[in-house]
Amino acid sequence: MLPGLVTTLAVAVACAVLSVFVVSRRWAFIGEGISHSGFGGAGTAWLLALAFPALDAPWAVYAGVVLFCFATALAIGYVGRSQGVNADAAIGIFLVASVAWGFLAQEFYHRAREREPTGFANYLFGHMTDVSPQFAVAALAVSVAVVAVVVLLRKEIVYYCFDPAMAEASGVNAALVHYLLILLVTLTIVVGSRVAGSILVTALLVLPGATGSLLSDRLRGTTIISVATALSAATAAMLVRLRWPFLPNGPAIVLSMFVLFLIAYSLRGIRRRQPRLAPA
Repeated sequence: MLPGLVTTLAVAVACAVLSVFVVSRRWAFIGEGISHSGFGGAGTAWLLALAFPALDAPWAVYAGVVLFCFATALAIGYVGRSQGVNADAAIGIFLVASVAWGFLAQEFYHRAREREPTGFANYLFGHMTDVSPQFAVAALAVSVAVVAVVVLLRKEIVYYCFDPAMAEASGVNAALVHYLLILLVTLTIVVGSRVAGSILVTALLVLPGATGSLLSDRLRGTTIISVATALSAATAAMLVRLRWPFLPNGPAIVLSMFVLFLIAYSLRGIRRRQPRLAPA
């Protein structure tokens, strides 16, 4: 359980820190495009495994996921800064094409081998029972790197997220910050897909920041609440899986975050309805 616990908590922190900026930049759809593109990479690995049986292994599938995610991230980052293409349309095209390719590859593999491809269900919904200590260390290193970069470039990232044009006019290298954020989001998605699966990993980049923004109007407060939300949900999900080990990791974490979001939404509504004292 220890490697799985370390991996889950590390991914939760990294996603929570980035979630504040993903929500402020309205990049949830970008996260969807990157995470789902990994399914196309898994499909490519499955097709290659039919020709080269040595590639019919979890490491080959994960390598395909990583390569496709980074390639799609670079394409989305480039399209997002170009003026002639609608960024949402381009993201949607990458998303549906990758998912369609992955499912076609899955069907070819199933017909050839008469079983589900290696890592099919685990990649979709997350699976933590076979996480190695090496992967846990790598996830922890990625989390530390993400948090360190955000802390070091906090002012530039905040400026870019809230007003990219003004940030560039003020001397901030907006292109560098843009691609850097895309890279950080991709890193967390690549690691987080092992925790929550490709279908649900985007929720880890949206729900914590959305919860924090409901309860605080300041960046520091929003970030603290976002991290606390992610850690609480990850801990709750691990406790649920101790009781019911057959449950997949991803849905348990996402539903825990969703419950916390609903609580925050209710608290915000109660606070707004409270009467205020009239000035003397």
